[in-house]
Amino acid sequence: MNKKLIAIALAALPVAAMADVTLYGTMKGSLENDKVDGQASQNKVQDNTSILGFKGSEDLGNGLKTIWQVESRLHLDNGTQSSLGTRQTFVGLDGGNLGTVRLGYVNNILNDNYAVDQWQYDGEVYGSNLPANNSGTNAVSGVNGLAVFTNSGDRLKNAIRYDSATFAGFSGSLVYGFGENKTENSRPDGSSSASDVMGLGLNYTYADVAAHYAFQREKNPMGNSGAALGNNGDNTATKHLFEVDYSANNLFVGAAYQISTGYDWGDDFAADGGTGYTTAGVAVANGGVNPVAAKLKARQAALSVAYTIGAFTPKISYAKGWNLKADSQTIDNSGYRQYILGVDYALSKRTTTGLSYGNLRFDQNTTMAAGLNNGSEVTLKTIALTMAHSF
Repeated sequence: MNKKLIAIALAALPVAAMADVTLYGTMKGSLENDKVDGQASQNKVQDNTSILGFKGSEDLGNGLKTIWQVESRLHLDNGTQSSLGTRQTFVGLDGGNLGTVRLGYVNNILNDNYAVDQWQYDGEVYGSNLPANNSGTNAVSGVNGLAVFTNSGDRLKNAIRYDSATFAGFSGSLVYGFGENKTENSRPDGSSSASDVMGLGLNYTYADVAAHYAFQREKNPMGNSGAALGNNGDNTATKHLFEVDYSANNLFVGAAYQISTGYDWGDDFAADGGTGYTTAGVAVANGGVNPVAAKLKARQAALSVAYTIGAFTPKISYAKGWNLKADSQTIDNSGYRQYILGVDYALSKRTTTGLSYGNLRFDQNTTMAAGLNNGSEVTLKTIALTMAHSF
């Protein structure tokens, strides 16, 4: 981020407003040794989704406040600059017991969950970083976090979101992202529907236990080429996430299960373009499928345990993806399994370092292994020394 740009933005704020503006962020990086089966290991410095943000509010009286936020992505490993507002950016109203309404670029409901991922990697780190060839470039980024499982966490463009207050332990959320791409007879089935996204979230907390459910439905989901993925009038894709967490007495235990229907394996095809579209792995076993038309179904589960002893927090996670199904037919050898072992050490309340080992195996017909496996299963491994500081 250009320091002059930040200075100019702060200087432009009225003096009276400065007291209501909060500058925040997190710098996260790691020194890694990465290895992919059949390839030479490589050492690198990896950014683990560093961010910089501004947020504020204004009291309007009668329990009502204006709220706003501008959050941007940083890259501490290579100095790449991001534009302002590349992450959650919005303006809205906080009505206290009436709940909160926000307009802009906001998290989908899935992105607010995934406490099961206790590591310092963000889901953005992995995403579509797998190479299209066997070079191994960036192939292992994210193995030391549950980035495959949390890949559905995203933000929605052109969105409106409502979050209720909490009553008797219950709360809920609704979000709607407008595709803003409605063109007459533009869909494969001749319809003119836009690629809108709707999400629903339900939460319940009792003492030290929290339960969450998140649902997302995408109408006419789009690939990154801008082409609709559905046809024959069945142009929807859905996701369901169930998560239960326990946190008390220095112990955290989290378990989550999710089902995605109408998506390529592990990928997210939100109306904003998603993170890519490849069916190469499915084509090996199934002759090629359109994920929406074939109602491609993926099931995943994850479990994590962490326990804090003084400044140390040893952690372990396990995730599994079962074989895909297309038109209810199982695609053999199209799943994955992952485990991570590690320990964090708190240098202060805001600075943490850690050491971890991640091992991620893709079966031979898993689409996310396309370009890495040459028709066989492939294992990705990472040893990482991490450091994170929040401000």
